[in-house]
Amino acid sequence: MLLGAVACWLVLAAGPAQAHSVSGASATNFRTTVTGPQPPVDGVSLVPVENGSRVRLTVTGNHTVVVKGYDDEPYLRVDSAGVWQNTLSPATYLNRDRYGPPGTAPAGDSGAAKAAPRWERIADSRTIVWHDHRAHWMGTQDPPAVRAAPGRFHQIYAWTIPLTVDDQAVLATGTLDWVPGPSPVPWLVLAVATAAATAASGLYRRRDTVLAVAVTAIVGVDVTHSALIACSRASGRLSGFVYGNIVEMAAWLLGLAAAVLLVRRASAGRYLAGSAGFVIAVTGGFGDLDVLYRSSAPIAGPMGLARTLTAVTIGIGLGLLGATALASRRRASRGPSGTGQGGPERGGTNQDNTSQNSAGQNSAGQESHHSGDAGRDGPEQAGLPHDDLPHDDREATDMLPARRDVAG
Repeated sequence: MLLGAVACWLVLAAGPAQAHSVSGASATNFRTTVTGPQPPVDGVSLVPVENGSRVRLTVTGNHTVVVKGYDDEPYLRVDSAGVWQNTLSPATYLNRDRYGPPGTAPAGDSGAAKAAPRWERIADSRTIVWHDHRAHWMGTQDPPAVRAAPGRFHQIYAWTIPLTVDDQAVLATGTLDWVPGPSPVPWLVLAVATAAATAASGLYRRRDTVLAVAVTAIVGVDVTHSALIACSRASGRLSGFVYGNIVEMAAWLLGLAAAVLLVRRASAGRYLAGSAGFVIAVTGGFGDLDVLYRSSAPIAGPMGLARTLTAVTIGIGLGLLGATALASRRRASRGPSGTGQGGPERGGTNQDNTSQNSAGQNSAGQESHHSGDAGRDGPEQAGLPHDDLPHDDREATDMLPARRDVAG
């Protein structure tokens, strides 16, 4: 319950940058498309990355490229020495975050953008990635046309990013479109079916083995999902994977520990599997629920794969919780000794307890009798209380060998 409460709080209270997102971009119906530089220039490429959250400029030819900021001031420069940024450009500060935090030129100087550039080298390569707010939607609400007809395709606007390539003016152009997402019903059906199948494993005779497979599967699915999201990053993929999955990595370890306990037939493994599965379902499944009805998301792969992984994560996670409840209920119905209505769970008898009672009475000085005498004289003469012996309507000569030994 504690793990579940913490997981719910992390997902419900987290902002977009804290969920399964890349650089603040999560699943969306907005799509950024590049139509190409005008005029075309060989060796200069500008493309959207991270689901449109950022753009990447790559210069492969022997060119010097300058990117203009929002006030038409020099913002970035790429040349043979690497990548440089103008510390006096307001774009240097505005582009540090996906949603454009408040930021101005140093000391609030409104004329800094028109001053001579103050270049600072920030990379030795000839590739630079940044948040350009001209290429993605910055509003807190959807555009009016989208709100009027969200189920239709809309071209929101055409955008341009001005460049100079070897002192020649070039415009990187593109469009920002609204692409409606699919119906989430098929994916929810998949999640429900997976949950039902997993929960039913709590009724199987070899339920511990099935639960071990299920909890291992959800760990593998969520690791794969998280890795594909991290691979969609333009840079810092390893750090993004680690820092973006702190809570889930703890749940992965709990899940693998639960699988080991279940293989060893430890009942604690069931409860640990249910807890780990629920945490993974909340953080890695419900945290990405919008991929089921959005048209795009930051993932290195097709959207169908992202939706499948999310639905399966939710299904197995909730199913493990149900399987744990069913397995525990079945165990409780058998009683603490593993029996139901007084009957043995696996065909055994109360032989051990009765033998211990007999041994205790023999040590107190009571006379031991042969099993044949016990069958002839009755349990009282055998020195054992009547209730301690297994009840059977057959004669002593019809007793099973084990029961004659107990009677003895």
